[in-house]
Amino acid sequence: MLRDSTDATVTPWIPQTTADREAVREQLGRILSSALFRNSKRFPAFLQHTVEHALTSADPLKERTIGHEVFARDPGYDTAQDPVVRMTAAEVRKRLAQYYQQPEHGTELIVAFQPGSYVPEFFQPARPPSDVGGQHGETRLPVGAWLPRWMVILALALGAGLAAFAFLMVLPATRTPGAGEDAVARFWAPILASPSPVLICIGDPSPPRDQMEIGQSTEHLEELTVPEFLRANSVRYTDAVTLARLAGHLGAKGKAFRIRRPSATELKDLRDGPVVLVGGFNNPWTLKLSDGLRFTLANDGGIPYIRDREHPEDHQWQSEAAGRLIRNVNHAYGLITRAEDPATGQPVLTVSGLVLGTATAGECLTDAGCLTAAEQLTGGWSDKRHLQIVVSAPVIGLDTGAPQVVAAYAW
Repeated sequence: MLRDSTDATVTPWIPQTTADREAVREQLGRILSSALFRNSKRFPAFLQHTVEHALTSADPLKERTIGHEVFARDPGYDTAQDPVVRMTAAEVRKRLAQYYQQPEHGTELIVAFQPGSYVPEFFQPARPPSDVGGQHGETRLPVGAWLPRWMVILALALGAGLAAFAFLMVLPATRTPGAGEDAVARFWAPILASPSPVLICIGDPSPPRDQMEIGQSTEHLEELTVPEFLRANSVRYTDAVTLARLAGHLGAKGKAFRIRRPSATELKDLRDGPVVLVGGFNNPWTLKLSDGLRFTLANDGGIPYIRDREHPEDHQWQSEAAGRLIRNVNHAYGLITRAEDPATGQPVLTVSGLVLGTATAGECLTDAGCLTAAEQLTGGWSDKRHLQIVVSAPVIGLDTGAPQVVAAYAW
């Protein structure tokens, strides 16, 4: 039976010798090289800093200290407005739990954090089953016995969730029609219902030497220099992430799609079927088709923001603070619009935002919680053909947290 860290027989192990500390650093290297950590910048930085501090100092670690030393925040920054440390710590705890749930890591030294603490705890690894009892007959607990309570709860919750999923998968097919529909399915229904492939039009990274108009032939690319062509033939990272997410969703639904740039997209292409426009200021089709709607991308004195036509004086959805340094951006704002274009009669979905906002909007489009919140805010979508959703997410380094709906409108 699993025990948790409140059991009196289970206490953290304190590295005291040079060999002990090196053993911890070796384990840290294994963790950081795993797929759960190696593709991130924030999580390894937090984990390495806190573990090394625990090995070399007995002083407690404060949230503001970590924010300053690890994430380059000002020494006196407001932790309530910028929860980068708390959010990173929570994600690191979750990923450590996932790491130790993998069988191949079952006998490794354990690094863990109690909720609310930034000081790691270490637990001795269990011996292999064949060595239970040891050379002197001592009893070694299995690895699960050393897991803190939160790890045990997470493991049990994951197991219960998988069991529930398996149960739902084998339910009879005679369930009430529509019982399994959710906000994601209802949002995507007009796009997926069309028999035509979806046209995904992804924005340009930056305008070339002479800004090409929408619908202008790509033959004009031949007039660009090589550096200009390479720049025009690339995409922004946030747009690429959004494209991958949306293309994956369409592919999972068995929906065919094609991808084009704004300069290679003409009005007749928009008449052929549903359209998904990725990008805001860098996609002229988004700006053109959003004109006249309640929520639009706007620019005031060189500072972009999301404008609410009913409150034009309000600039609350503005990513940039004082100056234009990326570290001054604390929130990303994204804008989602799903409407029927009167010029083509086809459904059009636009995904745009400020700084990292396009990716934030794209994440909301495949997140049931985000779309459910938007649907509840509008009072339901069953009789609505046009929807707009404004989302926000905290910026942590060069990443964003989970999207939150801040406004929604349906008509």
